[in-house]
Amino acid sequence: MKAIVIHDFGGPEQLQLVDRPMPPITHEQVLVAVRVAAVNPIDWRIRKGQLKDFVAYEFPAIMGREVSGVVAQVGAAVRDFAVGDAVLVFLQQRLMHWGGYAEYVPVEAAKLAHKPANLSFEQAAALPVAGHTAWQGLFEVAQLKRGEVVLITGAAGGVGSLAVQLACDAGATVIASASPANHEFVRSLGAALVVDYQAPDFAARIAAQFPAGVDVIFAAFAGVSLQGARPLVHAGTRIVLLSPVATEQDLQIGPVSSQLLIARADGAQLEKIAQLAAQGRLRPQIGPLLPLEQAARAHEMSESHHTRGKILLRVAADDPA
Repeated sequence: MKAIVIHDFGGPEQLQLVDRPMPPITHEQVLVAVRVAAVNPIDWRIRKGQLKDFVAYEFPAIMGREVSGVVAQVGAAVRDFAVGDAVLVFLQQRLMHWGGYAEYVPVEAAKLAHKPANLSFEQAAALPVAGHTAWQGLFEVAQLKRGEVVLITGAAGGVGSLAVQLACDAGATVIASASPANHEFVRSLGAALVVDYQAPDFAARIAAQFPAGVDVIFAAFAGVSLQGARPLVHAGTRIVLLSPVATEQDLQIGPVSSQLLIARADGAQLEKIAQLAAQGRLRPQIGPLLPLEQAARAHEMSESHHTRGKILLRVAADDPA
């Protein structure tokens, strides 16, 4: 099979298209023929070696954390999937070895979800990582309830935009933070108030409309500290952090419950997320679509921070199996 492999840390040129053996599967796995793979920022951070001091690593490695595709083979113990089923999945194999940048990838059946017929493979590939992260942060960690007020930072990004939609769908009131250029887009997702988190008066603007403060802060953007949100928190405020960058400071902003989220793969949960998208209640952002052999260019685009939407790699045509 064709795959994009790295043999060392470094620049985008490390991403090489090579032939690799077909991966075997266990009794509880399926082999997915990948149609579309998504590119996430953690991919290029790992490629550059930014995490090499914190995790064990080995080469060669095939990255890619989320894909959509078609089941090509099923293990003997698999009951819920059959050859030919269209699927999507959040890959959680060993760090660096997720396997999504390839024509085929083995996956535990429990982590798979069926792709609704009215979702494209591009839409499906953009859902797993951001969808799991937003869902687990809002509903498992923060325990967001109908009628509560939630502040979502980085609301125009992949995770943040899904979090805005999920929170609105759950009956919460959403305050969204984004750069001014993205305010209209975030309003279109259902946010009741949109602010520029970097503006010096952002907390005052929020407090003017929500004097009781916020019940949940969902920090989808690690580029700013939450210290400015101190006037908005109360004893019951829950904070969800998606990055450890400012954790030590942000844990101290008030008498609140703060937790760093590391999302996990969950097939049943992903089925719910996919159904919301199929019903039009959740719209993933789709960015540029490049062929697999242009993975290096995709990394450059992701690292530039100048694209909106999930950058995708076309791995196979309409009938890859």
